[in-house]
Amino acid sequence: MGESGEDESVGNSSASGLKREYSAEEREAEAAGIGYKVVGPLERSDRVFKPYEAVFAVVQIGSHQFKVSNGDCIFTERLKFCEVNDKLILNNVLFLGSSTQTIVGRPIVPDAAVHAVVEEHALDAKVIIFKKKRRKNYRRTKGHRQELTKLRIIDIQGIEKPEKIVTGKPTKFGEKKPEKVPVTA
Repeated sequence: MGESGEDESVGNSSASGLKREYSAEEREAEAAGIGYKVVGPLERSDRVFKPYEAVFAVVQIGSHQFKVSNGDCIFTERLKFCEVNDKLILNNVLFLGSSTQTIVGRPIVPDAAVHAVVEEHALDAKVIIFKKKRRKNYRRTKGHRQELTKLRIIDIQGIEKPEKIVTGKPTKFGEKKPEKVPVTA
């Protein structure tokens, strides 16, 4: 009888002091609610730095919206269940655009995805909260540092990428143009 009471008290104290363990389904559901999916770690064969493409997207992560293009870095609130060098797929794409085409989602664009890599988890600059009431000898100081995740955008899918067009004759830097000289009368 006393043994079962001890087991319950030990179980309650250990459960309250530790972080909750999530199952794989719970992790995926919570990440999908925020707007991303963890694909896995970055491999050596993956090319992170690609040539510039004139394509952009507006992506929603949590309650924030970001305009991103290939190669951009963005700071978001800390994303759960992802480590440094994990590949992510951002599913909530609200808008896609290029020089030839624009796609507006209602509310999101179907079959569109933005691929990103987690570069680091960091802390934002310290914010000081200072409360004071005059003539009451009441002063309270508190600080806060927001946890952030740095993402690098590596690919935007769901829109046709425009081809690079070379127009006309390229100008040479060695050629000098005739200068206009003011005329004195």
